[in-house]
Amino acid sequence: KNILAAGLVDGTVEFHDFSENLPSKSAKIPGDGDDDEDDTILSSIPVHISDKPKIKATTPLQATQSSSCRAVAFDTLGDILYTASNGGCLAAIDVNRGSYHRTSDNSVLWKIDDASPFGINTISYINPSTPHVGNCIVTGDDEGVIRIWDVRICGGGENRGGKKGAGFDNCMSLPKGCISSFHENTDFISSFEVDSSGDTLLAASADGILTVIDLRKGCKDFKQASLKKMEKMEIEPVKLNPKTVQGPFCLHRKSDDQEDELLSMCIMKGGRKVVCGTQNGVLNFWSWNTWGDISDRFPGHPQSIDALLKVDEETLLTGSSDGVVRVVQVHPDKLLGVLGDHKGFPVEKLKFSAGNKVVGSVSHDAMVRLWDASIFSDDDNVEDYDEAMDEGEDMDADAVAKPAAKKGGDDSEDDWEDVDSDDSMNDSDSDDDDNQKKKGRKLKTENEMFFEDL
Repeated sequence: KNILAAGLVDGTVEFHDFSENLPSKSAKIPGDGDDDEDDTILSSIPVHISDKPKIKATTPLQATQSSSCRAVAFDTLGDILYTASNGGCLAAIDVNRGSYHRTSDNSVLWKIDDASPFGINTISYINPSTPHVGNCIVTGDDEGVIRIWDVRICGGGENRGGKKGAGFDNCMSLPKGCISSFHENTDFISSFEVDSSGDTLLAASADGILTVIDLRKGCKDFKQASLKKMEKMEIEPVKLNPKTVQGPFCLHRKSDDQEDELLSMCIMKGGRKVVCGTQNGVLNFWSWNTWGDISDRFPGHPQSIDALLKVDEETLLTGSSDGVVRVVQVHPDKLLGVLGDHKGFPVEKLKFSAGNKVVGSVSHDAMVRLWDASIFSDDDNVEDYDEAMDEGEDMDADAVAKPAAKKGGDDSEDDWEDVDSDDSMNDSDSDDDDNQKKKGRKLKTENEMFFEDL
């Protein structure tokens, strides 16, 4: 089975089987005829419907709040699903039992009430191969509280606060399973990332600050060596507040206030660059180990960038509040095309399926749309296009891209629009090649017809 899990605003978690919707299957494309949206559902689990919402201090009193499941995350093998609610609760679900309606009632492995002092906004699973942390998850709530959880002790046994050890002496007041807590941000945590070596945890916040946590600082010797290195580099170490930091891990650095909400994040360029999407539609770039101010920025999105998904080291997908999922190249920065859209509804999340065969996008239109991701790894379309241009055949670039994009969903006819090479290429040789291709092509692209009218 190909399992998809979705957290709903009423506090339930739904499991869906999208095997029949894979690009290789002859599935019905959304938007063609009547949509049977419930055909893929396997089960519905009311894991968070009884949670009492924790309202932020800045929330208007007249706003009505109900329990909701805000975030879900699979472990590496896909056997366990971790969920979090706006009531600050954390739970784990057995996927094998939860995805079968006859056993879904007994699928909740454990649940921790009041896991966070405020509603949890995001959750991320840390790969168990990370040497300094192990099998852990990290959560971020509405008021900037970051907590790291050891899932091996969340479900049973004695409270970890009773254990002895210098690294955990300041964790006595934390919930069971929580091994570290930070409260250095003042607004909700939007996204987490861990570097490939497992040494650094990054947290993006809506207060405009990127928080950097060193997962190796449980070792006193390393901490002293790190401080000496920072003194040589003339970097002022962060002054830790014992009231806001608990556990064996310590805050490493905090970026300058960007005066713009950081809503999404991913690590690019082999770990050398960190990219954050902002409220104003700008991609902010940080160079690794230079956490003060940004090193570059790429404007261009008309509205906020709420979701980022890394395709490769130079390409990422962006989900914006205008409902469009775009393909963007970084360094050099260039908009490559459009994967699809949600008809104007804001895109909240972007995720790859197992094997990166499908891209899933979630929006306010109460639908999960699946897009064919094979177009990112298939170079046949590009080769066919180049051959056709050399032979002077009547072939439009859109006609090559459309068959692959149609599998993604409705409104894909306009996907992968051509980008005028004259706007993105400064090399004179490239311009000459483009002009030769245009001469051998009889049918004009949409861009050419548009500029011809001007």
